[in-house]
Parts: sequence; C-alpha cells; structure tokens
Amino acid sequence: MKKGKEFIFPENVDKDYGIWRDYTLKDFGYGILTLLCGLVFIVLPPYPLFFVLGKIIIVVIAMTVVMAILTIKPISSRKNIKVRDHLRLKRKYSHSQKLYYLKPQKRGIKDEFEK
Repeated sequence: MKKGKEFIFPENVDKDYGIWRDYTLKDFGYGILTLLCGLVFIVLPPYPLFFVLGKIIIVVIAMTVVMAILTIKPISSRKNIKVRDHLRLKRKYSHSQKLYYLKPQKRGIKDEFEK
C-alpha cells in the first residue's frame, strides 16, 4: 500500500551560511574578534618577557575556549545544534514563566476549610 508524500529533512539543515567544517560566518566573526582582542591585550604594556609570555598564554587559552564553544555539539544526534544555542535555550526557558496547575477539587466533598 502506498503512503502519502514523505518529506525528508536532512539533519544538517541550518539557517547559517557554512564556510568550512561546520563553522559559519558568525563563528569566524567570533574567532576573529577574540583574536583581535587578544592582540590588543598583548600589545598593551608592560613589556618584560615573562609578562608577554603570560599574556600569550592567556590569549591562547581564551582562543581555545572560544573555539571549543563554537565546535562542541551537546546533542550528538543533532549535528546542527551548538553549545551556544543549547545554553541560550536553557537560559530562555529558565527565565520564562512557568505554569503550575492546582490539584482538582472533588465535588460533593467538603474541604477542611469549609467545615
């Protein structure tokens, strides 16, 4: 028996423009912005060798953290969901209004307060 029309949506459908290996234009923008902030941080004084090496280590750690956030997929079965999207959804849900239902009252039985 023939079914109706079947629609197949690939799991890699995403609204962002992919450039290279699951990185989008926005991801490259974040990486370049982090790199520029790091270079400005390195150029600022003081200039002794151990201060400059410490600054370089801090910038490398910052770049590693940014690239990890851009790369890690929290849901392994969904390749198009990234960590920042997942965290944004969790934050939005935690700040949204929750709906709580009261226990339904039974008819014909008086409550303790009505006695």
